[in-house]
Amino acid sequence: MNPEIKAYLDEHGATYTPEALRRALVDAGHDPATVDLALREWQANRAVSDHSKEDRRTFGRWAFALHLGALVAMFVLVVLLKGTTAIGLAVIAAVILGIALLIGWAISSLIGRALLPRVGLMIALIVPFISALALGGTCVALMNASIPTPPRNGSMHLQILPPRTFHGTGVAACYLREGGGGIEVNSQELGALDGKGVGVNLSWYGDGGSTPKDVSSTSLSIFLNFSSETELPESYSTVPGTRLEVHAAADSLSGTMQFEGLAPEPIERPAGEVAPEPISGSVSWTCE
Repeated sequence: MNPEIKAYLDEHGATYTPEALRRALVDAGHDPATVDLALREWQANRAVSDHSKEDRRTFGRWAFALHLGALVAMFVLVVLLKGTTAIGLAVIAAVILGIALLIGWAISSLIGRALLPRVGLMIALIVPFISALALGGTCVALMNASIPTPPRNGSMHLQILPPRTFHGTGVAACYLREGGGGIEVNSQELGALDGKGVGVNLSWYGDGGSTPKDVSSTSLSIFLNFSSETELPESYSTVPGTRLEVHAAADSLSGTMQFEGLAPEPIERPAGEVAPEPISGSVSWTCE
């Protein structure tokens, strides 16, 4: 292309129509055929340039949207996984992740724009997609591991067989084992035995089924003076001779633990007071 014609088209091409540009160049003494050829070449190059600019703008919008979407998805997932009590920590994580995503967006945009002319828009967008996915996924994993899952609401019923007869029901907090196959249930006060408030803690862990993995993975403790602020608590817990049997639903949200030979923990007793005998009975739970 004639350098003079190209310089004129570059300077005035955005202002005048092709017809006006051609007429001005011909009037300036340039060969009409040469002007026509130059105009076609210049318009083709301009179309390619305009297309490239539009691709860059589209790339920029999608790269930003991908990283913003990762930020929103992280916040929503943390709240869904950990409950509304985790909103405060999720906000802090969102601020930290937002800074990381801005850096990731800037770096991935530089790489993607460099690849854009060679590989096209869709392939270039893989770079910011991987950046957003990696940063957002890492943050969700860290938050999921560091924030405890809130307990489910539930209820518990305890029955102790004679001679120390007891029946009591109350509210409880349920903690499901992640991956299934087990639960921990902590009751509030279920009633009184010999004038002492009674509370229960039970847990068992399995391999995804509705029965414990083994005896060592099953635990039961019954506390007396459960809510007393002046007396030391007493407790009954498992000893080598204790028998525990669990019958639970497949999701572990309800079940019964039968116990036999739950022994009192050794404590200092007044002179002449005999330690009570082991107790037997059952405890059942239901969780939302």
